[in-house]
Amino acid sequence: MKCALALALVLAATPARAQNGSGDFLHRLVAAAKAQVDGQLASRMPKLVPPVPVAVKWRPIKLASIDLGAPLVALTAADLDGDGRAELYAVTTHEVIAIGWRGRRLDELARVPFGGDAALPVSRDPVGTAVADGKSVVASTSGFAHALRVSWQGKTLVGAPGDADFELCPGEHARLIPGRNLFEGNRYAVVCRDLVDTTGAPLHVRGELAATGKLAVDAGTAHFEVPEVGVAFELADLDRDGTPEVIYAGAGAPGDPDLVKVVSLGGDPKRPRWKKPFTAGGVVGVAVGDLDGDRVAEVIAAVRLVGATRIDLWRLD
Repeated sequence: MKCALALALVLAATPARAQNGSGDFLHRLVAAAKAQVDGQLASRMPKLVPPVPVAVKWRPIKLASIDLGAPLVALTAADLDGDGRAELYAVTTHEVIAIGWRGRRLDELARVPFGGDAALPVSRDPVGTAVADGKSVVASTSGFAHALRVSWQGKTLVGAPGDADFELCPGEHARLIPGRNLFEGNRYAVVCRDLVDTTGAPLHVRGELAATGKLAVDAGTAHFEVPEVGVAFELADLDRDGTPEVIYAGAGAPGDPDLVKVVSLGGDPKRPRWKKPFTAGGVVGVAVGDLDGDRVAEVIAAVRLVGATRIDLWRLD
């Protein structure tokens, strides 16, 4: 379309007798039109901004202990209200709960319940997803037939009915295998993140956790696998060096001691960049976001006892 428009403009500006000239003229005409189009495209290409590395200091501290009123099934971070500080969005078997800074402490901000018909058949264990999509979070839980899209209207958190399946990544949906806690394709979870590489070019990173506990990560043309990964994991470039990290909980049974590991893609999971054990509870959620507005992302881990509705929120860096 742009080439045709440019060619038409060149022809319109060319005398008729020149248009009836030799093949050399047509070659020059096509070259001129292409040059115009290339120039327009080049002027509109986004400028690549390479990431500026930052030093990550691992200083785990418990920020809050919050009773959600129901088991946590998913956790994500997003700045939906546009104040420059991300909120946590905790999905339980009944509600979506926004958590953020209230004064000097992390606390519940608002909650919105799921509604509509119950899901049938019921999954073996509760399952949930939370995907930030623009100015909303799309949340699903296996107890309800439809997802819930939550957003802020002023200072009020509101919810609208979503699709009759689970959103795994923005625009990508899947259903649970009937009666199971697995998605189609024998997957426990999927995480997608849009980052940048060392040159500043866009880098789409995707992680799929198989029923075997093996996490397959695709980052551009590179493919990595991380074994023994729990359902709580995240993908982020924490130190902004252009190489993403996997932040993940262990794959042990509920009630077993747990830990969070941080491994750079391509690194050795047996020699993680950092790890933090948790002996009093298991890690049921991991999120990454700039909660305090200092433009540096924090890693947040949600820890709870088996079957408990109260979670402890730990900042790890």
